[in-house]
Amino acid sequence: MKRSLAIILIFLLVMGALTGCGPNQEKIQKDFIAILDKPASEESIKEATEYLDKYLSKMDEKYTSDMVLHLEHYILEFNQDGINYKEWAKHYDKYIAASSKELYQIKAKEQKSPMAEDTVLQISWEELVQRTYDIEQFIQKYKDQTLISEDAAWIYGNYMNALVMGTNGTPIFDYKTNAFSEEAKTVYASFINKYPDSATAWALTEYFTYLDSIQYTMDYKDKISSKLFFDTCDWLVSESGKRVFQ
Repeated sequence: MKRSLAIILIFLLVMGALTGCGPNQEKIQKDFIAILDKPASEESIKEATEYLDKYLSKMDEKYTSDMVLHLEHYILEFNQDGINYKEWAKHYDKYIAASSKELYQIKAKEQKSPMAEDTVLQISWEELVQRTYDIEQFIQKYKDQTLISEDAAWIYGNYMNALVMGTNGTPIFDYKTNAFSEEAKTVYASFINKYPDSATAWALTEYFTYLDSIQYTMDYKDKISSKLFFDTCDWLVSESGKRVFQ
């Protein structure tokens, strides 16, 4: 009996010592958030980055991904071009969850090959619809992770908006002829046939219903026609954004 009690006491002492020596992860996170509560500046960003680099290896994954994501948002509030996502993903790769890794890969791809520059579309309609579908698949995979899904939802909405409206520099309806893009029409029809059950395909199917009703012609200068166009596009972007989480 005495021997058993001694063994239990030794076990408890060892466990207590190990626990006492380990980092207080909640305190580390709390202190990190306190840094981010400061107004963003070059100095505070440097302080937060150095703090994260110091403690990240001591943290469990349930903390690390959120901390990296919060730092990302903090930096972007100060400077929208303040992150090189290729380097960012490489720097934090071994500390963050798979969902965060995939999201940063998506952002790195967009940064390297942006959808548009100076309001002009830089990728084909085919590439645009594929990127939209890829981010939809990402959302479906990680939709229960709030911080991740919020970022992904914004990207999806941005892509979907370009799908149905084009851009100022690359309009979906020709400014001179008022005709809908034949290339986009072909690409969208092919996509619907390939991925009929996707939220993106649902939106494009509804879009074709609208296009059929106006015979694929729309004059941006006509106030009534243009209002119907923009209202329809806003609805499609909003509804597809909801459906992608179902």
